[in-house]
Amino acid sequence: MKTFNTLYLSLILLSTSLPAADKVYSFMGIQAGNSFVEGNSVPYIGVKYGKQSKGYRTSIGYSYGKTSSINHQSLIAQVDKGILVNKFKDSSFKPYAGVSFGIMQEKNNQSAIEQDRGYVYGVNTGIAYIYNDSLDFDLGYRYLQTSKLESIDSLSDITLSMHYFY
Repeated sequence: MKTFNTLYLSLILLSTSLPAADKVYSFMGIQAGNSFVEGNSVPYIGVKYGKQSKGYRTSIGYSYGKTSSINHQSLIAQVDKGILVNKFKDSSFKPYAGVSFGIMQEKNNQSAIEQDRGYVYGVNTGIAYIYNDSLDFDLGYRYLQTSKLESIDSLSDITLSMHYFY
């Protein structure tokens, strides 16, 4: 619980540090993706909450993935910044890059370590498609290193998200 509180507090601090001149929008979203972990492919679904300004986006997402032998759960905070802003200023496509950090738990029926918990941190990039003022779609890639997880050294995620702004 202490780790979750630390992550949540960090996200609040990051979201409140967005430039004051920019209007900030809250959003909720759903995501579906695939994690590539130590040679295994683990499909997952998840939910997100976050804040976005003209140049930055902070979010926290929970995801759950399962195969016949592996069960993954993660709670990951992400901070993104728009890139190539001038090239895409008149486009509905908005590329971004950022950093991610969080916690992860794995249960593996075929491993000597049945349940494993630890931290994840890494980089992410992607492109968001602004459909209208209330809805966007996001295709992203994330590479994460692990800490304190004995069964996983790193993982990669490909995610498709839909965000509703309010």
